[in-house]
Amino acid sequence: MVIFGLIIGIIAYVMLYLGKGIQKYAIEGLKIDKSIKSKHSGIWIFGLVLTSTYMFIQWLALLFAPINIIAPLGGIGLIVLVLFSYYILHEEIYKIQILGVILIIVGTTIVTIFNPNTGEISLGDLSLPLLIAFSLPVIIVEIIAITISKLKGYIFGGLIIGITAGTFNALQTVAKRITAVPDPFITISFTFITFLTAILTLIFTQYSFTKAKANVAVPSYTSTSISLAVILSLIGLNEEIILIQVFGIVIVIIGVILVSVFNKEIKREG
Repeated sequence: MVIFGLIIGIIAYVMLYLGKGIQKYAIEGLKIDKSIKSKHSGIWIFGLVLTSTYMFIQWLALLFAPINIIAPLGGIGLIVLVLFSYYILHEEIYKIQILGVILIIVGTTIVTIFNPNTGEISLGDLSLPLLIAFSLPVIIVEIIAITISKLKGYIFGGLIIGITAGTFNALQTVAKRITAVPDPFITISFTFITFLTAILTLIFTQYSFTKAKANVAVPSYTSTSISLAVILSLIGLNEEIILIQVFGIVIVIIGVILVSVFNKEIKREG
């Protein structure tokens, strides 16, 4: 069942970043057409449908596979966006981005091959007190940091807000995984939390794009969402991760940074 979850997870992230690429293509077309009735409006809506559907496809994947396999797949999605930008939008790919792509593939392969977890999760695996005790201070610190940044003219604002968006996305990922616990109250409660954190992820992602270029916001968001989701799965869901997987996740995160930071053409479609 883990393999099934992995396949579904890959499909989810491909849909997400392909949708972003399609939206980007449509927005560039709208700039030329300068009409909301343009065919590019329909293309943008199609991209929106893909990015919105991702939430539910990833949710399905997390019902069958552990977080430390699904979360790093965000790097695979970035590869799809880079390829789409190159072949469809005719944007340049830098050599350092190619290195990033290779690192993402290698890191994801390592994490997957050496996964020690099964796809099953039980009520006994869940530790809500530890999950809350870790998550709440993180959110509080980030909100304080955003407030201080705002008072200082948003110094490092985009970076901090991007990290906060990644935090809420990580919490969304964990909440989805928890809905697989065979307990009706837990499932219903964390379904609500999933939608709440999804909304907060969207809000803070868009907020980060207003305060920083995407080549700052994207890697801070993606890296945080991957690493924090894995950490939370260890603390609150009793998932196991071995040293070589940690190495793989670090490689993925480095790859994500190389792919996104050096993509000077990334816009603000978020």
